[in-house]
Amino acid sequence: MLTLIRMSLALLGFLCAASPAYAGCSTSSSQLVFATSTSYDVRTAAVAQVAGSAGLSCTGSTLSLLGGSTAKATVTSANGFKLVAGGSDTLPYLVSADSGGTQAFTQGSTIDYMSPTLLSLLGIGSASNFNAPIYAKLVGGPNVAAGVYTDTLTVSWNYSICSGVQVGSVCVGYEANRVTTTIQVSITVSKDCRISAPSLSFGSAPLVTQFQPVTQSVLVDCTKGATYKVAFTSGRSGSARPWRTMTDGSGRSLQYNLYQSDGTTIWDESNPKPSASTGTGDTNPAQIQTYVARINSTQTTPAAGSYSDQLVVVVSF
Repeated sequence: MLTLIRMSLALLGFLCAASPAYAGCSTSSSQLVFATSTSYDVRTAAVAQVAGSAGLSCTGSTLSLLGGSTAKATVTSANGFKLVAGGSDTLPYLVSADSGGTQAFTQGSTIDYMSPTLLSLLGIGSASNFNAPIYAKLVGGPNVAAGVYTDTLTVSWNYSICSGVQVGSVCVGYEANRVTTTIQVSITVSKDCRISAPSLSFGSAPLVTQFQPVTQSVLVDCTKGATYKVAFTSGRSGSARPWRTMTDGSGRSLQYNLYQSDGTTIWDESNPKPSASTGTGDTNPAQIQTYVARINSTQTTPAAGSYSDQLVVVVSF
């Protein structure tokens, strides 16, 4: 008797899961444009940092986890990391790969955007898209004239990014290239002025004929090299000719006026006075603008009381 024993054989196969990377990189030129700022914003370090593209963009599967990928950027500045205008003034600035400025570029230095340190600073874990950022901020707080300040950064990229099939943590095939892009960096610095205007007091007297003229000054300064004119508004009465007026709040008034330093030329917005000097950019205004204040001694003396007015110093530039 022949007995047949049949056995079923299970064929088992194990394949490592392969995931496509699909990495593709492109480069482009870009710009870093600071917000238009006054010369005093520049000097007091009030200009905000700007961010933009460093010129390299890649897409692929978990780019940041592929240890073999590199994206090295070498940066050179046409002006040595200084923004320049037509004159001799310059604006130093810092360029970095991270917002905190810890990965800063120097002339001709290289930073690998795929390094674990920088990827951690950029907050990239397993992103499938990578856009290399770049940051710029002004440093030093220099005193500069108004103008458009520019520089050109040249970024030389040397990258090798996984573009084939990723098997586990191993990449089969890389996209490698060397390419150069440029970044135009600029800021427009505008004019501005600062004013110090102390209050004016004629003191007290029983008769208008007994008030003495008062010689006093306001202090002004403007952006380095800026020309400007100074004037005073007409006050609450709205007129400076022939007299401005102070009031006591009850309808009574006291006539007075402000004159240029000659003591006779009425100083108002219809007759502004050009400054004898151009601005120095000093944050503490010190250019003296002297005026003479006089109460009309021919008017009838009004009732006793406290009389006041409010003027505004107008600086045009």
